[in-house]
Amino acid sequence: MTASLALTRLSRLIAASHSWETARAFKAYVPGEDDMAVMASRAQDVLKVMAGKDVTAPMLNAAYAVHLGRALTAPIIVVEGTLSVAGEAMAQDHGWVMIGPWVADMALFSRAYAPDAPPRLATHVLRAFGPGKGLFCEAWRRTARLGLGYEPRRVLAEAEVTALVGEATAAIRSVA
Repeated sequence: MTASLALTRLSRLIAASHSWETARAFKAYVPGEDDMAVMASRAQDVLKVMAGKDVTAPMLNAAYAVHLGRALTAPIIVVEGTLSVAGEAMAQDHGWVMIGPWVADMALFSRAYAPDAPPRLATHVLRAFGPGKGLFCEAWRRTARLGLGYEPRRVLAEAEVTALVGEATAAIRSVA
């Protein structure tokens, strides 16, 4: 599937769970340098609280989306689907954030660095990006060139994102 077809398909999923207005804003958004700095800063804030905690990829990225939504006026969407490396599925239950047509994935590196990570994912991420990373952020159309695939299955509604953040908060509090 070409990047433009994938983007059109994702826009339809966004329209179904949010609105056509949100889908149009999503497709039109282009982050500036200030937006990218905010994305990185907000990722660091989330990692300070959630790194090493027992949270799922969708929970981690939902928390990031909510925190990011307080700082940006960009269309921020939480997506669930399949993460793949070189066309091979690594995680069917992966979650990530779309900031317009940009993938922001706070769970990629924690999933790849985990002791039980699929070997192909761990090897690919270490070779491509190195150790100690926290946020993957790239234009969706360029992710395939990096050997990564993000195949959306569904776009989460606001109530689902809120529920995931609540689950993440409960998981963090149970450890503290």
